[in-house]
Amino acid sequence: MKKALKKITASLIVILLTILSGLITVTFSPQMLFAKKIEHQAFTIYSNTDFDETHLVSRLDDAYALIKHSELHDEDYHFDVLLAHNHFFNKIEDLQGKGVIARATAGYITLKVPIDPKNNHVQGSVGKINLTYLLAHEMIHNLQANKYGLLNFSPLKHPPFWKLEGYPEYIARRNQLHANDYSLRSEIQRYVELMKASNNMFVEVTEGHFVPFYYYKGRLMVEYLMDIKGMTYDEILKDDTSEEVVFQEVLQWTKIS
Repeated sequence: MKKALKKITASLIVILLTILSGLITVTFSPQMLFAKKIEHQAFTIYSNTDFDETHLVSRLDDAYALIKHSELHDEDYHFDVLLAHNHFFNKIEDLQGKGVIARATAGYITLKVPIDPKNNHVQGSVGKINLTYLLAHEMIHNLQANKYGLLNFSPLKHPPFWKLEGYPEYIARRNQLHANDYSLRSEIQRYVELMKASNNMFVEVTEGHFVPFYYYKGRLMVEYLMDIKGMTYDEILKDDTSEEVVFQEVLQWTKIS
């Protein structure tokens, strides 16, 4: 009886290890699950179905033009983009957490929902999101892990959320932040008013585009530290000033009590 139990236990361990090994392999090399592959400059796009290649490539080029302004930009870095809507890999990817429309993991970007490259948007959980912005945001997450190490930018270990998400937002929204009619002070005041009126964790960062409040707050804080105080992202990561202290400094600069 004991020998039989040992055999069963050993078999179960082997099965579990095999499943775990398979999940790890798929997590770090999901490209093998996709039948179609298209190469374009710094990108490889993977899909199991036909897609609007012409317009998607254009959006990727636009996103790449944004991230070239980042200090994390690496001209040798290659991005793998997975079009995973209605693909069973989505269920595996959900093990990292449900509810997101895209995620950057281990050197690749997974787009988990339908995309509309021609009209340059995806359908978010609340409203539509600009596809170029989304791609640039996720590409910066790839570059964060590339520069500072995957173990330091992972679901288990990462900088405070305002530093983690604020910088990708700052780079992805570069065109908006450099518009002639843009004012950081006005944007901070807008954020404060929106938070007073918000009854959930989301704020309308641009018309019709709602994001978790710490995306917006983090971007404003990073924008202040980089554009007003002249800090680099590397310096922001190394600085141990608390979020509350930094935000109070931002409010004082804006003259908001």
